[in-house]
Amino acid sequence: MKLEDNKFYVLDAGLDKWIFTNRTEAIAKMKDVVKNGNGENTKLLSINANDDNWEITQVPWQDIAIELIKEQG
Repeated sequence: MKLEDNKFYVLDAGLDKWIFTNRTEAIAKMKDVVKNGNGENTKLLSINANDDNWEITQVPWQDIAIELIKEQG
């Protein structure tokens, strides 16, 4: 897996976890996970591997909602 801009995303749905190099793909998978009933504990993490001190942050729900609204066009 090659990282774009030294960043990747982890979709954490409790027991199940997925890794993505693209936030749009991660949010699309998140949408599927939530539709299948596992939305309460689901979170999207952004991992910045730009240097030796990796930074892990949770993607805000507001950002996810905005991207989903844009997808609806």
